[in-house]
Amino acid sequence: MLQSAYAMPAPIDRAHGPVRAHLTKHDLGAQLARRADEWVRNASPADLLHVLLCGGFSPVIEEDDGRVRTGIDVGGVPSPLSRLGIIWSDLPPAETLPIVAMVWDATAPPKDSRLWEAWLALDGHARDGARRFLRDEIDQAIPLFEACADSWLQEN
Repeated sequence: MLQSAYAMPAPIDRAHGPVRAHLTKHDLGAQLARRADEWVRNASPADLLHVLLCGGFSPVIEEDDGRVRTGIDVGGVPSPLSRLGIIWSDLPPAETLPIVAMVWDATAPPKDSRLWEAWLALDGHARDGARRFLRDEIDQAIPLFEACADSWLQEN
């Protein structure tokens, strides 16, 4: 009896995202930041290394029947997020990686850049440090995620 008296609307299908009418740039920006964090948690060593050295995050926001889905792509269209995650872009990677390896309590990366991906895959401290660094970058870049969301909301 109570269930019918206080019936709730049908649950939101989370696979299709929230209804667009209820979104603000803060909500959408927070969703993008969560997607970036998910990307960092699941990224391969090759993808982590690419973002650390070149950046390349781009937001993906799609609307389907009034529901909005968000994601993060790497290497997509240049965006305010494109430079997010690059470690010390003013130094060459061959100088930067040994410094961050010390900070991450990891072994020094090989001198041969073709072996950096394998180094990141095999050294757990380096991989965890890279993920931690990128998560910190994401946490500090919430205004950038909100700017991407605001731009999308204004265009659509």
